[in-house]
Amino acid sequence: MTDAGPEPLPAGTPPADAPATSPPPPARAEAAVLARGHLHPAILILRLFDVLRQVGFLLVVGLVVERWFLVVALVAFLLQLGYAVARYLTLEYTLTADELRVREGILERQERRIPLDRIQDLGLESTLLRRALGLTVVLVETASGRGVEARLDALSRADADHLRDVLLAARSERLAAAPATASAAADGVADAGGAPAALPAPAPEPEWLVHQSRAGELFVRGLTDLRLGGFVITGFAAIELLDQLGFAARIAGVVDSAQDWVTQFPPVVTVAILIGVVVLVLGFGVVTATLGNLVQFHGFVLVLRGDVLQRRYGLLTTRQKTLPRARIQRVTVEQPWLRRLLGVASVKADSAGGSRTQGEDTSGGWDVVVPLTRLPDADALLPALLPGLESQAFAWQRGSRRLIARLALQGVVLALLAGAAALGAGAGTGIALAALLFVPLWALLGLLTWINLGFALGGPFLALRHGIVGRHLAYVPTARVQAVVVGQGPFAQLLGLADLTVYVMGGSPTRLPDLTLADARQLAHAIAERAAIAAAAEW
Repeated sequence: MTDAGPEPLPAGTPPADAPATSPPPPARAEAAVLARGHLHPAILILRLFDVLRQVGFLLVVGLVVERWFLVVALVAFLLQLGYAVARYLTLEYTLTADELRVREGILERQERRIPLDRIQDLGLESTLLRRALGLTVVLVETASGRGVEARLDALSRADADHLRDVLLAARSERLAAAPATASAAADGVADAGGAPAALPAPAPEPEWLVHQSRAGELFVRGLTDLRLGGFVITGFAAIELLDQLGFAARIAGVVDSAQDWVTQFPPVVTVAILIGVVVLVLGFGVVTATLGNLVQFHGFVLVLRGDVLQRRYGLLTTRQKTLPRARIQRVTVEQPWLRRLLGVASVKADSAGGSRTQGEDTSGGWDVVVPLTRLPDADALLPALLPGLESQAFAWQRGSRRLIARLALQGVVLALLAGAAALGAGAGTGIALAALLFVPLWALLGLLTWINLGFALGGPFLALRHGIVGRHLAYVPTARVQAVVVGQGPFAQLLGLADLTVYVMGGSPTRLPDLTLADARQLAHAIAERAAIAAAAEW
């Protein structure tokens, strides 16, 4: 009997000595589609107006100067209008349980995917023309720090509200780690044809009114929003522009004529005329600032829905902005000198979607939480922005008195430079001696800075306070801190002082000047340690 050898293996069966292979991983189930849509057709009307405005200059030149400009205007009109139509036909947004997808383009196709847990803020904006057409712009911000990441211009009001409500609900569920099985999601969102269908918006949560601005508060905000530095910069830029256009000589002639006219009057009348001109300029600035604030923040309302703050405001351009409290990186209570004298303050909040320095307003005032209110009312609403702040006791510590010496030393240097410049220009010893006033003036600035300076660590929050005549307070959750920088300038090194700058996500810096080097390092170490503990807890 002969050995026939091993029986052949069935087709597709690996030999016994072949290495075992793991089965391929199961295919990832498609995430549930919560909302899907396109731009509203009325966007073409807006784009038509935009294109006509852009080619209007070419049309005027073609009618007045050269006819061939009309051909250029027609070509530009067709190209831009064609681009607008193509964007309308191709742009589609899809909101799933995981991400927001935006697809657009024909020749150059682009798909943008934004994970839900990366979305920081969501804003709705509508101008007068858009409101007349029933349209709303949806603006999505992420933690990239560059502002708006996705812009859906424009959706119908119903679609925009539906997208906002569904997105906020989906993000809350995702962050709360409430997973749903893929099969249940697929069964729940498939229609008869097997294609995903948009889910209805969840039932709205009750709203709690946190703050509502009154017309008087907005009026005072505009009245105290005058920035003299803006007038100086604007005036300098206007002079430079007139010089570039060749009008500087004519303006100089007019000024000389006005000067000759003014010198004809007695000194008392001349001073009165100059004071009247200054009052007129300042009055114009006050009126424009007041009207601007009344229009921008008209009907300002801050409400709390669940764990999300929502602001609604605006007269000509209406804005709605959502701000999840978990995304707040810093809250500031800002009192420029005039508002501090009146006992009022504005409250602002920074998220990871943008960056600004204290005193600035981001585009559209989207960082403003309360335009203006009494200081006790501003302090009372802080726990609505930073839950847990009400239970913390802040033991304020001052900076070093050596900062007065630092500023006085700077005043000495300025006095010496100004005096030397005056003597070199032949201005006389009187003016050179007057430069010594820099020393007591800078020492006074140092004293005021020291009085307003302070810092405190209270539980998971860092509080910083600084100012000269005005005062700025910043409250930063230590879990949001991204970096702490201790810096020293030449005079600070000489006196053993240091500046502490705290950065949060998005880049918004909070600077505390003139601490002792030991205090700055100790505070930086404490902040970094608490931030590291919070980061480890999140992992």
